Amino acid sequence: MKFSMQFNCVVLIILLLMPATSFAASNDILHFGFSTVFGAASETVLHYKTDINDAGRIMLGTVLGSLPGLAKEISDSTEEDNHFSGSQMAIDVAGAFVGAVIADLINNKIKMRIETSKKSTVVSLLVEF
Repeated sequence: MKFSMQFNCVVLIILLLMPATSFAASNDILHFGFSTVFGAASETVLHYKTDINDAGRIMLGTVLGSLPGLAKEISDSTEEDNHFSGSQMAIDVAGAFVGAVIADLINNKIKMRIETSKKSTVVSLLVEF
């Protein structure tokens, strides 16, 4: 029940951050999708490798997840007949934020433990419902 409410909140955030018209261009969808993956990956690494709280991980995951989009926009601005797009950068940030939020929700429900010995490695997952 609690997870369903969290999922509904994530869907609401997506709807509020992304106007329907921005989905018309496939390039915008790509920017949002890739940034979502980078935001989720960043939050996941921070989740398991740092002691930063949830809000801090989401914020830092959003920043780190937005960096590839920033690099792409800077690269685009150096090309002839191309420019830095603030709207695509906003889509990158929104995607990274959504990815970081989703990863935080999932990572708070999954506990991972890795035990290694000379002969084997055991990965244990505990999923809370």
